Amino acid sequence: MKNILPWCRAAILLLAWGSAVAAQAQVLQFKWGHVYEPTSIFHQQAELAARKIAEQSDGKIKIEVVPASKMGQEADFPLMLANDSMQIAYVGEATLAEGYPPLSLGSYPFAFKDLDHMRKYLASPLLADLMKGYNEKSGNRMVATVYYGARQVTSTRPLSKPEDFRDLRLYVPAAAAYQLFATALDAKPVTLPFMSLYGALKKNEVEAQENPLGIVKSKKLYEVQKYVQLTAHVYDTLGIVIGKAAWARLTPPQQTMVEKVLVETAKWTNVGVIAGELEDEQFLRGKGMTVTPVNRQLFLERIVKRATPEQQGARPGDYAKLQALAGPN
Repeated sequence: MKNILPWCRAAILLLAWGSAVAAQAQVLQFKWGHVYEPTSIFHQQAELAARKIAEQSDGKIKIEVVPASKMGQEADFPLMLANDSMQIAYVGEATLAEGYPPLSLGSYPFAFKDLDHMRKYLASPLLADLMKGYNEKSGNRMVATVYYGARQVTSTRPLSKPEDFRDLRLYVPAAAAYQLFATALDAKPVTLPFMSLYGALKKNEVEAQENPLGIVKSKKLYEVQKYVQLTAHVYDTLGIVIGKAAWARLTPPQQTMVEKVLVETAKWTNVGVIAGELEDEQFLRGKGMTVTPVNRQLFLERIVKRATPEQQGARPGDYAKLQALAGPN
């Protein structure tokens, strides 16, 4: 009997250890990477969503949000999602279009007439169909689209008309839609890591850049730029994308819950970004920047001479559908 008891105790301990390991194995650990500052609304949304998902999954899904390009550059994120080194990411839809060209529709310069036009697009069957196409092509899961903001040009000197951009060293991301904006205006596009933008502007390695005003504020670009040109050449969006392997690890009820949380928090972000744009403009004026509107039609005429939406990858007929969303002039 004395010889049996130690074996019994060992068996019980082994069983308890095995149960603990199994319980731990059921906890999914995801990393959500992005390039934005911890103070940005996008990081705030990711943290909010992570908390809600942890609560609604009873702690079985834990998401670590990794900001400020600490996991790499946005251009690398689609591959990182595919190889499961990152499980969730904000990725600009212009960047996603490099792998699924029809998504370039919304990033074509001056595709949107105004903010209301963009809001209709966010809620449209057209965008839903494009997201479905991306999911089928990539195997990843774009669960929501977030309004990133209207991209505006900042510079060290005034740029009131297209001719002013000739030979301008203009920072633009690597995606084709952003490059088109620069090349159609005969600027010299400069692509560099997002985290290096402030330093490059300060050293005058680039003279101008284009981003939403919220980024100009959060990255403190007002310290190294003097002028804001309200081009609103792209009303930009981000996809919230979950990698194929990560999505497959979720049970169907978990998939439904995670998607619902991300869609709901994306709506919260959209409201915040829209409300923040006017505040950001006033903030930058207060920092001494000169903010000036431009004649967008003059710029659009340059763009269409260089490349059509279809030449950029849009499906035939999609651009007409997009324009119809704006309603009558």
